[in-house]
Amino acid sequence: MNAKKAALITCEAVGAEIEKVAPADLSIKVLEFGLHNHPNKLNQRLRECLDEVEGESGYQVALFAYGLCSNGVVGLKPRRVKVVIPKVDDCISLFLGSRKEYGEQQRRDPGTFYLTKGWIEYGETPLAIYNQEVPWAKKYSPEQIHWVARETIKNYTRVALIKTGAYDTLPYEDYARETADLFGLKYEVLPGSLNLLKKLIYGHWDEDFVVVEPGTEITQEMFL
Repeated sequence: MNAKKAALITCEAVGAEIEKVAPADLSIKVLEFGLHNHPNKLNQRLRECLDEVEGESGYQVALFAYGLCSNGVVGLKPRRVKVVIPKVDDCISLFLGSRKEYGEQQRRDPGTFYLTKGWIEYGETPLAIYNQEVPWAKKYSPEQIHWVARETIKNYTRVALIKTGAYDTLPYEDYARETADLFGLKYEVLPGSLNLLKKLIYGHWDEDFVVVEPGTEITQEMFL
């Protein structure tokens, strides 16, 4: 696929992985991680990005380094370009390399809280909440915030750092291990893969992708 004819829309949580595999001439739009906390806002922003891509005559394909993401992509309807999205629920499958691997990990330990560089740097993790490192935490007492942090992770049994190969994980392993120790959870480092992102970017769109032609609206059923 000619990278100059495609535009990639991605979340900043996947930024390091995209930077590792994307060609230098690929146009990339990066959206803030916090939109995931507001699916309607995420949906609106993705619509705006699609409109921006379609407003520029050189593009033929809009690539989304997203998954279904709480239905954030549902309702997108390209007018002029082809849209391609990995057929996954969220970005954890992108980090692990496939929906199948994510499913296997969930069967092995369904109570897993996954971490990556992007999740640690941009997400409101339980450890960040506990340490009052998120903006809204300053409004509450340490006791209240510690309770919120524990509630956030109370249904989990394992903290797993995904090693995608896009960066040195040692600093993030320390963070993940500290999270597990603080909340009394198991800790593990999982091998990740950039395979799904490579397939998305380089045009190898098989059954792992939702490929939508102009005039077709994206539905939730397409990701089943």
